[in-house]
Amino acid sequence: QANQLIDSIPKDLNRPWEDPLPEAGERHFAMELRSINMSSFDGAPEWKQKAESKTLSYGIISNKSIKDQRESLPIYKLKPELIRAITENQVLVVIGETGSGKTTQMTQYMAEVGLTKKGMIGCTQPRRVAAVSVAKRVAEE
Repeated sequence: QANQLIDSIPKDLNRPWEDPLPEAGERHFAMELRSINMSSFDGAPEWKQKAESKTLSYGIISNKSIKDQRESLPIYKLKPELIRAITENQVLVVIGETGSGKTTQMTQYMAEVGLTKKGMIGCTQPRRVAAVSVAKRVAEE
């Protein structure tokens, strides 16, 4: 019985997959879906055009200088206290809202204090894309 089941499975890999239990009117092939609206397609989508342009900007586009942007972040107001806490403690947990400057500014404050003389400053991110964009932003600043 198991052999019959295996023999009944199609072996032709060029044949499109068919859902054995589709809802009524729901059976579509990927090839059919790809051709929908392709005739009205007139170039790359806007996000792709921006991504491929040489003037790509990360984050929110701003007319402020980098110095002004840094000074407008909420964490900037706490800079002296943070620098003191960094120098006085081996472990420091900083909690703040998204976009407050924790990632981009804290690493720079540590470098300003001179911690790069003792070793490397590491900043972890949950995803590779986030890590790359943070590294680019810190390098810009």
